[in-house]
Amino acid sequence: MNTVMLQVKNIAYTFSSGGENVAAVDGVSFAVDSGDALGLVGESGSGKSTLGRCIAGLLLPHRGCILYDGQLIVGHTHTDIQLVFQDSSAALNPRMKVEALVEEGLIIQQQTMPKPERRARVKNMLQSVGLQAALLARFPHELSGGQRQRVALARTLILNPRLLILDEPVSSLDVTAGARLLALLNEVKAKHNIAYILISHDLAVIRQICQRVAVMYAGKLVEVGDVATVFSKPRHFYTKMLFAAHPVPDPTQRYIAQVRGEPADPTSFPSGCRFHPRCIVADERCRRVPPGFITLTKEHRVACHKALL
Repeated sequence: MNTVMLQVKNIAYTFSSGGENVAAVDGVSFAVDSGDALGLVGESGSGKSTLGRCIAGLLLPHRGCILYDGQLIVGHTHTDIQLVFQDSSAALNPRMKVEALVEEGLIIQQQTMPKPERRARVKNMLQSVGLQAALLARFPHELSGGQRQRVALARTLILNPRLLILDEPVSSLDVTAGARLLALLNEVKAKHNIAYILISHDLAVIRQICQRVAVMYAGKLVEVGDVATVFSKPRHFYTKMLFAAHPVPDPTQRYIAQVRGEPADPTSFPSGCRFHPRCIVADERCRRVPPGFITLTKEHRVACHKALL
């Protein structure tokens, strides 16, 4: 039986730029069990990546707390929690060869490990992510996009993490390379029982990898549930909009969702439900009262006054 590994409680983070405050994340709470795979979806600017960086300890939240195995870790990095960045080209130092890139974490975390043992572990890790040892002497610019992303994955896996945060892991890859990386992620999860937080705008990727999904809009969670339920019966009108925008092979199976307007301005959110200016069924209550979560089933919650329609 899986136990609760990570607890995110009421996390908020605000950027200050040009005299304006941008609320990227505002009061987000959820939990991740050991071996779990949670997909985090939403439009660009919804706060997904900022939330991931808060969990990884790269940003210090302005409110809330993060617990790992019951211990407070907010504002601190933890070896058990690793982040794979979206842009592997920017994440990998162009002046370091593959061997040095993958070995770097071991040098920092395992300072007493002999050099021959580190090299052996680096070679084994490259092989485990489907790369040949011949790539050890190459620089990042000498690799394909898929190879760079696998090197970025190897850098995190060599530290034996229990939780991996994957920020748009296949967005920069072609279809074939992306499919291979997703297959690899499934293999790694099954082999090592690693928990994933997968940040993506691609619903097909979430469906392939994740067991649960959390939908973000304007810095808040609006719907959380198991993938099968949310994908078959989305209840928040924003979630329905995301599904309507996602291409499907059979047009008859496509969601039809009528929405209006543009995403909320993060410097000045509307009162009440933040989605109400775009929602065709919003009423006066939606405009005045922020919705709390309604529990539809044990695994499905939604923050919407109209969810039961």
